[in-house]
Amino acid sequence: MEHVNINEKFLRYLKRSHTGEGKAVQSKCLEMKFQMSGRKIRDIVNALRCEGHPICSDDGGYYYAANRNEVLGSIRQLNSRIEKIAEAKDGLVKSLSLFPDSNSNKQLQIWFVCVKEG
Repeated sequence: MEHVNINEKFLRYLKRSHTGEGKAVQSKCLEMKFQMSGRKIRDIVNALRCEGHPICSDDGGYYYAANRNEVLGSIRQLNSRIEKIAEAKDGLVKSLSLFPDSNSNKQLQIWFVCVKEG
């Protein structure tokens, strides 16, 4: 019997049943079908995207891309989320001035250097 891991099953299912934006499936439906949490669904989607699979998402849910424009739409959505997360992080860095600590400036300088070099 062929052994197929859950990521492969998930990918096959999306390709077969949910290709194209018009066939998007909500996370709740995937959670029920695969008997797993929303967090696990997001982890699988992230892993598949990192491997280069065109798994897209929008307000309608997740779907396997049918064309380039669908992939570009998901890329724009992710870029927007990255920008919002960066803004939140910057706000938290600013808030550190409310909590003076003799080591905090040194730690922040090291962190910023690592991020710029990384």
